[in-house]
Amino acid sequence: MYGTNCQDIDECQKENGGCHASAVCSNYEGGRQCQCKVGFSGDGFRCADVNECANQRICHWNATCTNNPGSYVCTCNVGYKGNGNYLCLDIDECSETPYVCSSSLGYKGCKNLPGSYHCTCSNGFESNGQSCVDIDECASNICSLYADCVNTMGSYRCTCNSGFVGNGLTCADINECNEGSQCDPNAACINRLGSHECSCLEGFVGDGRLCEDIDECATPNICPSTTTCVNTVGSYYCDCGSGFIFNNSECHDLDECVAGRCSPYASCANSPGSFSCQCTAGYRGDGVTCVDEDECSLAHSKCPEHSMCINTNGSYLCICDSGFSRSLRFAKCHISQDIVFQILTKVDKD
Repeated sequence: MYGTNCQDIDECQKENGGCHASAVCSNYEGGRQCQCKVGFSGDGFRCADVNECANQRICHWNATCTNNPGSYVCTCNVGYKGNGNYLCLDIDECSETPYVCSSSLGYKGCKNLPGSYHCTCSNGFESNGQSCVDIDECASNICSLYADCVNTMGSYRCTCNSGFVGNGLTCADINECNEGSQCDPNAACINRLGSHECSCLEGFVGDGRLCEDIDECATPNICPSTTTCVNTVGSYYCDCGSGFIFNNSECHDLDECVAGRCSPYASCANSPGSFSCQCTAGYRGDGVTCVDEDECSLAHSKCPEHSMCINTNGSYLCICDSGFSRSLRFAKCHISQDIVFQILTKVDKD
């Protein structure tokens, strides 16, 4: 016999009424209802977490959204403060955090930035985030290729290498050959980049800074046996003796006449190994030196009576006195016929 009094069964009391673990079971007369909790989506029997962070506007623009099962959290980014949902204010680290920048050597100041800050440094220093450290300028090859770089605290020093001149940033080669080289006077100076070389000239031996003459005559048979070797500074020559010249390993007669050994006013006669000079007519001397002979001197006058002698270079002229004329036959000066006629005419008148 069945009873006539029936009571509702609360299905939600057992295993959440068959609903999903992330759902709410609601009992009602004769049944139950499954509904996903806030933050989940589904039919109640199947519920999936809703990713609220997919909505980019759900948090403040300076905040980060973190999704949780059925919920989410908005957290202001580093350098900002607030609730994250609708308020995130910039933190002024330079004012709110004492000594956020180390006041060590090279520190210049603190500069606030949106969500951050920057420690400013003096010239020659750079920030590593929280302090200022020295910049090694030498690592960037700031000096000349021909200079030595020394890094100092907050600065650097460039010094040109030996053999160069300049401010270190720019270095120019010194031409030691133009500025008092240490080469011997008998050496050639060769300029090199940053230095120079000394090389003894031909006929000399040494390291270039000290050069000594080579005595070529000490070399056996350097000259033919018929000659004498004469050493000179840096060289030598084979002497054939007076009147001869050494050429092509042989002694040849020196034509002194071609060389003009006599006076221009002399005749020259060449002979093997010698020569002779004789002054020409009108000159006197040893032939090497000839001077004009003054034919008009009293001891040598060759002009006739009633004439005037005029000396010339190598000769002389005889000019008859006024009223006289030269006789070509007797080379004498006779009274002019015009003068005789004038005298006779004057006598007749008297």
